[in-house]
Amino acid sequence: MLKDDPQMAKKKKSRNLPKPKVGALLISEPFNPEPSFKRSVIVLSQHNRKGSIGFIINKPTPLKIHEALEDFPEFDVHIYWGGPIRLDSIYYIHSLPELEGSHKITEGVYWGGNYSQLKAMIEAGAVSENQIKFLAGYSAWSPKQLEEEMKGENWWITEADIYSLLIEEPTVVWGNVLKRMGHVYGIMNDFPEDPGIN
Repeated sequence: MLKDDPQMAKKKKSRNLPKPKVGALLISEPFNPEPSFKRSVIVLSQHNRKGSIGFIINKPTPLKIHEALEDFPEFDVHIYWGGPIRLDSIYYIHSLPELEGSHKITEGVYWGGNYSQLKAMIEAGAVSENQIKFLAGYSAWSPKQLEEEMKGENWWITEADIYSLLIEEPTVVWGNVLKRMGHVYGIMNDFPEDPGIN
């Protein structure tokens, strides 16, 4: 009886992996070796031959947006840590299709857009806290790097949605997305962050 070739099985598994794309949601596996991405949920805003760019959407900071930016209207929302690159820059994802210059990420969700128009909308009370998320910095991968990390099972991938990105409580997004992906992933929500803890 012929034994299964582990290399063939690995190749077959790699072929079946979902492909990263704009609008995909990356979920860090429980023991991702990169500390910056521990239990992170990342939405991809760019994926092409030049590489991939995304924002961590479940790591809020204590700092509020009007405390960080000069001449910004008072707005009771916290800035999120979007990733380790360009931490001195603020980006935003939102559900405001009327914001000029926005780029669609997935159904109902966009990133960027006219900054002056956004400030005016916030000042006029036309934006609620569940419609926008401000992020300091971003995450990036060189060409094919993300695909290789997925083969190593550092990331799982699913479709992004407006609820996970903008509305859901950030402290539970990671575990809840895993649960929504199905039983096999859902049990990972109970894994401790430190694998030495039982």
